[in-house]
Amino acid sequence: MQEISATKQKILIIGLVGVFILAVVMITVMFFGTKKSNEQIVDNSIQPNKENNQEKISQTEKKSEESKVIGKDNKFLQLATNDVYGLKIKQGTNQAMFYQRQKILAADPFSGKKNSLGSYPFVKVTEFLWSKDGSKAIVKDVGEYYIYEANSNLAHKLEWDMDVAIWNKEGDKIIYKYYDQNANERKIAIKTVNGEDAKIIKQGIPYRKINLLTQPATNNICYYPYPDARVKGKLFCEGLDKKNKKEYGGKYGEDYLWSPDGNKLLTSFTKEKSGNQLVLGVMRKFGGEIKDLSMGTTVRKCVWSKNSIDVYCAVLGGAPLDIMLPNAWDEQIFNSADTFWKINTETGQKKRIISLEGMIFAIDSENLIIDPEEEFLFFISRRDQSLWRLKL
Repeated sequence: MQEISATKQKILIIGLVGVFILAVVMITVMFFGTKKSNEQIVDNSIQPNKENNQEKISQTEKKSEESKVIGKDNKFLQLATNDVYGLKIKQGTNQAMFYQRQKILAADPFSGKKNSLGSYPFVKVTEFLWSKDGSKAIVKDVGEYYIYEANSNLAHKLEWDMDVAIWNKEGDKIIYKYYDQNANERKIAIKTVNGEDAKIIKQGIPYRKINLLTQPATNNICYYPYPDARVKGKLFCEGLDKKNKKEYGGKYGEDYLWSPDGNKLLTSFTKEKSGNQLVLGVMRKFGGEIKDLSMGTTVRKCVWSKNSIDVYCAVLGGAPLDIMLPNAWDEQIFNSADTFWKINTETGQKKRIISLEGMIFAIDSENLIIDPEEEFLFFISRRDQSLWRLKL
């Protein structure tokens, strides 16, 4: 009986030990299994959220990029980023032609697609002015003037002194101002790109820095002092035959833009000497009083419609009160936040091209041009010399 009792005790002890071991194993399995399960839950809860966040961030960045490029209702489209010069409508098309980083490009205003028209290794371009047909360009590169020939993709340096130059209306001669050291005076002359048929147009120019204009539908050449709020900017015009002399304006900081038919002058000026209030107006080619268009901007933010009645203008905004205009804008002491308008110069009627809600980012525009059908307004952003189009 004692042996049986001892045997039962051994079996009981072994059973208890087995139960203990089994319990330890089960607890261990449960512990690590739960930890692994929890890790899976944590991973499954975080990873999808991480992917979702990345997707949301990507979508946000994409929307931000689209907003910057397209704008509301597809009104705006960025055609080229940075370093754009020589903006012109390619002849016979509605495409914007321009120079950018040693390439001549044309951009489609609908798709933004760009085609290469040529190239030339200029170093640092600061001026690029196309002739009327776009076959040639006056280029200022590292302080020197060149003629670029589009057909041959070649350029040659102009071997004469000049500090400002434009094409004549036919686009086969260069009108330019220079300083004659022998005569100790400033002159305006005209000659071919080869330096032939030179002719002095005007002598004794009293201003060191001027702008040159040709008057459409005439052979008149005009000049005026570079716009400065401290200087009265009278416009002087006369024909190549020294006839038809005419003077216009004479207000502080005055700037000018002829209509396509040559019958009207869009003008902008400072309301008072050294002031900061710009006035936009229009006058007839015969002179007389300036009609105030009640818009505070410069003509360098405007372009005439082909009907010589309407003008499209970017109205300057956000100018501090303690600056001179147009000087501070010209020197980029501040950047404008433009609004865009169409103005009838005969009735004074104004219409916004794009609503304030559509102006989702600030634009400071210059070099405005329109395509032949007046579907698009092209301009260069002064902040980075990028090229944009605005759907009209």
